[in-house]
Amino acid sequence: MRLSKNNLVIIGIVPIIIGLIIMYNFWIAIEKLYPLGMTTYMVFNQMVVIGAAVFLGGSVYWGILVYYIYLMQENEVFIQDNFTQLAGSGTAHLQNAKALIAKVLDDIKITERIKPQQ
Repeated sequence: MRLSKNNLVIIGIVPIIIGLIIMYNFWIAIEKLYPLGMTTYMVFNQMVVIGAAVFLGGSVYWGILVYYIYLMQENEVFIQDNFTQLAGSGTAHLQNAKALIAKVLDDIKITERIKPQQ
């Protein structure tokens, strides 16, 4: 199945938007826990940094994954085109070889006909 560029853009952007929504909900959750002064208060800054790092890392990973899908599709088209050209040249070589073999067989038959007369 070949994906169009529009589909690639959609599958590249939609998960990042969903990730932003998840990050926003994470932020709201730790904001509500912050004033309680419990463990969340002590690790608030680290939680924000970890959440941002996870989001950025996931976004970069997803972007690279979608780019690899795009490159594989482009290479598939390139390989198929080259395969068609190579198959055509291989067929031409086989036809040339067949013609040469037929010529050699004809020469052998002619020489065998001539030999008995000598």
